[in-house]
Amino acid sequence: RTRRAANATPGYNTWIPPSIMTPDVVQTRFGTLRFSDGMPSESTVRTMYETLDLVRGIDTFLDLVPMASMEALRAGHASLGVVRCNQGVYFNRLMDSDPLFLTGNTDTVYASLFLHLERDGPTVVEVPAKMGPGTVNDAYFRFVIDTGSVGLDGGKGGKYLILPPNYTDLDPPEGGAAAVVGGQKYFVAKSKSFTNWLILRGFLVDGKPDFSAELIRNGVKAYPLSQREDPPQMQWISGSRRAWNTVHANDFLFYEEIWSVLQREPLEFIDPEMRGRAAAIGIMKGSP
Repeated sequence: RTRRAANATPGYNTWIPPSIMTPDVVQTRFGTLRFSDGMPSESTVRTMYETLDLVRGIDTFLDLVPMASMEALRAGHASLGVVRCNQGVYFNRLMDSDPLFLTGNTDTVYASLFLHLERDGPTVVEVPAKMGPGTVNDAYFRFVIDTGSVGLDGGKGGKYLILPPNYTDLDPPEGGAAAVVGGQKYFVAKSKSFTNWLILRGFLVDGKPDFSAELIRNGVKAYPLSQREDPPQMQWISGSRRAWNTVHANDFLFYEEIWSVLQREPLEFIDPEMRGRAAAIGIMKGSP
């Protein structure tokens, strides 16, 4: 027979620290939780599952804001008819308050387009000399490669080659590197996603956008590497002084935005922890 310690917790043979005990009743912001000998009641189980769904929904929102933001940018471009890599939006009359952007400013001549690497395969982007800082971001808004004055061309212009995540013939380092492909020098980078955003910036000259707008129209090109011998003509659509949205939703549509991205992108596009939190609320690749 086990001897009971003098200071034993009632119902136990020894003293148990109160901090590890489960009270019979716990008051929380989610309601009153009830336990019997540490076991939750049926209503407490239901409450906690509902709470976990809420918490995982919040976690998923916070985790995947970058993804939803990029998806809203893509959808905004598509609303203007920009759906192929040789179609782009440029702000030839600068930006005002009509187009909804999170971080746009009114004294930059932007050029913006999307690369669709699953459809087009490796894609070439030609950046002319004298362009300002530009960048390519993947579908989670992660850095792929810089262009223009801050890129590998150093403001002198050059051809960039963006590889899809399933491409195996080249494996450039993070941030890209120069390489010769088919006898042509490119600045090559590999993305973790199929959808990628190219955003270029031009400068004002004498306070006017004309120089950079012309530089974009005549010098910026994007086309599949497979069509390099006869690339499609660029089509530039003005995004100035027209109402269109590039900001992600803050209601339930947010979860539809991230769901659509997960269907298009490779499974490994985001890390397992984030995938798991989204899957806990039913949002995963292949789910309805």
